[in-house]
Amino acid sequence: MEGRKMKRLTAIIITVVLALSSMSLRAQQANTLYWMDRVFQSQTVNVSEIPANKVQVGGLIVPLFGQLPPAMYFNYGNNSFHYNHIIHHGKDEMKDSLILDLPLLMKKVQKTTNIRNELRVDYFNLSIKTKKNAVLDFTLADRFLIGASLPYDMFDFLLKGNRPYMLEGKAHDLKRLAFSATYFHEFGVGYTATIGERLSVGGRLKLLLGVADVSSKADMLELNTDPDNYFITATANMQIRKASNLFSLETDDDGAHFETDFSTESLKDALTTFGNMGLGLDVGVTYNLGEKIKLSFAATDLGFIGWSQNSQIASAKGDYTFEGVELGIKDNGEGKLAFGLDENRYNAEHILDTVVELFDMKVDNKNYTTWLPSNIYLGATYQLFEKLGFGVLYRGEVYKKSYMQSLTVSANSNITHWLSLHASWSYMNNTAANIGFGLSARLGFITWYVVSDDILGMIFPQKAKTLNLHMGCTLTFGHPKKVSKTSTRL
Repeated sequence: MEGRKMKRLTAIIITVVLALSSMSLRAQQANTLYWMDRVFQSQTVNVSEIPANKVQVGGLIVPLFGQLPPAMYFNYGNNSFHYNHIIHHGKDEMKDSLILDLPLLMKKVQKTTNIRNELRVDYFNLSIKTKKNAVLDFTLADRFLIGASLPYDMFDFLLKGNRPYMLEGKAHDLKRLAFSATYFHEFGVGYTATIGERLSVGGRLKLLLGVADVSSKADMLELNTDPDNYFITATANMQIRKASNLFSLETDDDGAHFETDFSTESLKDALTTFGNMGLGLDVGVTYNLGEKIKLSFAATDLGFIGWSQNSQIASAKGDYTFEGVELGIKDNGEGKLAFGLDENRYNAEHILDTVVELFDMKVDNKNYTTWLPSNIYLGATYQLFEKLGFGVLYRGEVYKKSYMQSLTVSANSNITHWLSLHASWSYMNNTAANIGFGLSARLGFITWYVVSDDILGMIFPQKAKTLNLHMGCTLTFGHPKKVSKTSTRL
């Protein structure tokens, strides 16, 4: 195997890390939104929440009001590092210069760096409360999820090289390396019922229609360096799976290679794909323990998508050796010769083909299944005064082989019948510097809302591990004449 392939593999990994780390688009993280009981979107997090209004209508397709502001949500989360852990201003005589600080980056990298991203657009939301205090709701949304799990050994190999591990006689363990990018349509029908005077239970069944997916699955991925000749051997047992008509893996006499098609017709076909079907489930329970304390449990995105249209699985299993990078004489483009890498052989155009060739991947047109990143919420509120309550919320997210946790403390106040304010502090993504804020304001039958779990991240994104914003406009009808308590009672 030619050594140039090792160079290309390294370039691929670096590119993926930088791309994922710079996006500002995770499964639904809505710690502050969880307690905003006057906003329909809080029901998408805890389906057992009983809204104050009898009817709520929202989404982009609502004429005039659905776009003020647009009903959307985006989130970025990284549990290891932020931008200034990589690039920052120097000190003293270097204070006016930007420094690439790789040692600082390595100090911040976790055993597994988890990066989560989500972009959600709500097209239509409808909630109807019956006379018996039951709630029926409908949701229609598009969701784009991106996730990656990056092991510490990958950063160590890319930034420090293979020599330290070679001298210790151990391998770089990359088996926790995982990535996924999934785009799907979601249609949900939910129902919440009250049992007695204190308990409410709810569930939402969601039909998922997958548009496109690219994901990986690795049972083993190791890099070993031979101390005698410095050859690097990769031992792999992994899969790369894809389902999309926009690109495909093709095999011919020259081996396997990628082909792409981003024509207008192909893009249209991709957006109207309805063959990749899946199911999702949200459940929730809320219990009022006396007059001041409310307890709740919710689980969201318990589900899967089965990919059958344009689906392929590329499998790699075995040992593969890289023997180094080839250097030689090249034309520098000005009629002169120079010594270095052949740019015709080391360009981004051939990166994907190189990966397939490098691992001698076997390509099969097979169906496969992916699971959604799932969340659990455990919450409690204490109503200190009529218009002021405090809440605490634990959130856990399951994604492939990782489990991420956060804890949020909030103050929630329905100040008047038309205005509510919410403030929160969260420990998440291994940092306590997360101050959240939420606001909902009702003018007649129109309710505007905006909420973020880290407003400091919106102001100083270069220092943020979390960036998220949830906003929209909802038409509300049947609002009670007097609703002052922060926690809606059953």
